Amino acid sequence: MVINKRLVTAALLFMATLIIACASKPFLKVQYQLPPSSTALTGESLFLQISDQRIDQTFLSSNAKNALKNFNGTYSLVVLRNDGSGNLIGAYDLNSLWREIFKQRLANEGVTVFASKESSNTSLEIQIKEFKLDIVNRKWMLQMSYQAALSRDNTTLAKETINGSAERLKVMGKSDAEKILGELVTDMVNKLDVARLYQQAR
Repeated sequence: MVINKRLVTAALLFMATLIIACASKPFLKVQYQLPPSSTALTGESLFLQISDQRIDQTFLSSNAKNALKNFNGTYSLVVLRNDGSGNLIGAYDLNSLWREIFKQRLANEGVTVFASKESSNTSLEIQIKEFKLDIVNRKWMLQMSYQAALSRDNTTLAKETINGSAERLKVMGKSDAEKILGELVTDMVNKLDVARLYQQAR
């Protein structure tokens, strides 16, 4: 009986330590799952631009901010492939995060992404319209919206708008927030039909 009590106490202490450790992280982990790779756009190249056009540029609502007190606006990006392998790419602010995720997505379809606008006469602008994490009735609620505009020689030739939302019951706090974040980001980024944008631009 004494041994069982000690085991229970040890287990509770371990769980408490784990929860505290997870809650103390100043960043949010984003796991982005690449779609199946494609060679449809091999040979294409462009300059990728991220434009934050959110009316409310605060990512966390007041409720979410209270639940994620230590979050400092840094995102840790892990890119997952279909074979189950994953790579920790790095830590980013929000705009840099979006650029890296879309760069990974484009490269997965064979597109070369240049770092400067002068390197290509083709550009893809990702205009972030909404990106908000909230807690409503003990549920994490994430809203996201963006427009992708493909241009050539400064003339917009094709556009696509993507909207989405997701929710998850708040049980463990930050881990639930990270789960919903990865799921919706993956869904929203992979919904973009890059090949169709190129077809419309021709």
